[in-house]
Amino acid sequence: MGTVRLRSLALASLFAPLLAAAAPVTLPARAVAYRPVAYAWARVEPIAPLMLRTLLGARVIAMRVAPGQAVRAGDIVAVLGGPRLGAALTSARAQLRAARRELAAARRSEASVARTYPAIANRQTLAAAQSALAAAESRFATARATATSLRAQTYLASPVAAVVNRIDAAPGADLPAGAAVLSLLPQGHLWLRAQWFSAAAGPPAGAARFLPADGGAAMPVRLAAVLPARAADGARVLNFAPVGVASWQAGESGTVMLNGAPRSAVAVPAGALVLQASRWFVLTDANGKLTAQAVTPGPARGTDVLIVKGLAAGVPVVVRRAYLLYHRNFAARYTPPD
Repeated sequence: MGTVRLRSLALASLFAPLLAAAAPVTLPARAVAYRPVAYAWARVEPIAPLMLRTLLGARVIAMRVAPGQAVRAGDIVAVLGGPRLGAALTSARAQLRAARRELAAARRSEASVARTYPAIANRQTLAAAQSALAAAESRFATARATATSLRAQTYLASPVAAVVNRIDAAPGADLPAGAAVLSLLPQGHLWLRAQWFSAAAGPPAGAARFLPADGGAAMPVRLAAVLPARAADGARVLNFAPVGVASWQAGESGTVMLNGAPRSAVAVPAGALVLQASRWFVLTDANGKLTAQAVTPGPARGTDVLIVKGLAAGVPVVVRRAYLLYHRNFAARYTPPD
């Protein structure tokens, strides 16, 4: 105990002449305006993936795309076939041929009756021929629609411009009706999902930009929604939409930079700050009397630090040897541990 106190007194006596050699160097705290900036990790995600499924039981004959591949609207992404689909298509074609022959016969019959009316055929005969023709036309339209629909089931096409997300069936797989074949991420149906760690009630309401992790050009975005539920790690979940036409792709990651509204603060040199017991202080000079003032630092600006709370503009602040001056009475205040 005595040895520690003697050493503390010796250190204090050593620094005392240095501290007393010159008056403290001070500068007045400068009033400044700044915009707070917050950062959030973000990832481009689909609003809702588009799943392509089989309408009938079929076999995957060929897959023409791979995950990550971009496709245009109308591009064929998979070819389907197999015994079940083939049998249904053969039956539909046979029914279409029969309906076409029936329609041709009904047209010839109706034309023949019309030519002999009213000399030979009466009104009842003509009405019956016209009714048979209408029925034949209806059956032909139904058979043609069925055959056309079945032919369309022999392939899957992308309905919109998209990126292939996942393939759920390999070539050769026999799938039941309604089975998933692959999923697409439609272009333009993507949002930016960000995780924001802050104790603030809400994110800054100013302009925001997305900075891709691959070094691509920054893209302006706007805050679309703040989800009420937090992520599993406690972060606030923010959804951003692009301003204008987005050039991002699903899975792309980066950082969202959010700019807040202008605020006032004071600037002091970084050397004026003293950290003590997890709290920040500056030494203010009032007519030669130094006082420790607790402050809340903000962002740095070059060699200066912005003070957002605890210090008024114009107050003289010690900017050199602040740490030594703050602890100038260390020996008198230090109590060694037992």
